[in-house]
Amino acid sequence: MGGGASAVQQYLQAGLLDELQVNVAPVLLGNGTRLFEGLGAEQALEITRVVEAPAVTYLRYRVVK
Repeated sequence: MGGGASAVQQYLQAGLLDELQVNVAPVLLGNGTRLFEGLGAEQALEITRVVEAPAVTYLRYRVVK
């Protein structure tokens, strides 16, 4: 599934995701939607993998149900 923060939030709230991979590149683009803002207590994420590279960090989360 691809998309921005709003799409990810909708999929999480609908319970349709089992895993989430986020690729973080240190670039400042201005305003945007916070990815994990507004998630309820019932929507816990467990980090399962972190891979660091010079220009990007890859994060993998498991959605705890």
